[in-house]
Amino acid sequence: MAKHRNSAYTEEFRKEAVRLASLPGRTAVSVAKELGVSAQQIRNWKRQFTRLSDKQFNTLDG
Repeated sequence: MAKHRNSAYTEEFRKEAVRLASLPGRTAVSVAKELGVSAQQIRNWKRQFTRLSDKQFNTLDG
């Protein structure tokens, strides 16, 4: 089981980074440079938020 630890970044910061990287003409790399985080971290956050939203949607479907 994965350990959960306190994040150095707030959920709001992570969501904003993912949102910015999703805008037309923006990439995870460009946003990462702007915010001072790695592009891989932004991709990980995007995957995590996608999984969470999928789980929430599936619980509404049941």
